[in-house]
Amino acid sequence: MKSKIIIVLGIILIGLAGCYKDILSPGQDPTAPPQDVSFSGDLLPLFVANCSASGCHDANGTHKPSLTAENAYNSIKSGGFVNILVPNQSILYGEVKSGSMPPGGALRPADVQKILDWIRNGAKDN
Repeated sequence: MKSKIIIVLGIILIGLAGCYKDILSPGQDPTAPPQDVSFSGDLLPLFVANCSASGCHDANGTHKPSLTAENAYNSIKSGGFVNILVPNQSILYGEVKSGSMPPGGALRPADVQKILDWIRNGAKDN
């Protein structure tokens, strides 16, 4: 009886140990189910710090879209910068994924993934 319990526990432990790599960090797999992303909580601070504060995508309209806190969502949505039907073909995603934006240096892969996941989730104003 003891040997059966030990065998069952051993199988359970092996099964659990084999699953630890199933958890993906953001930025690791663009085809994985999208993570929940808040526009105001996750993306807006990213846009303000990297895009509008530098003067490139500010309220003066130097470059479109305006990514200031007041204008970012409407400017992105109304300007055609996101494609919720084919998210990986969105202009916004393509620019940050290529590393050409922001010009001061590429965003972290986790941040690029957040942008893609936000678009994949319908680009909501949340």
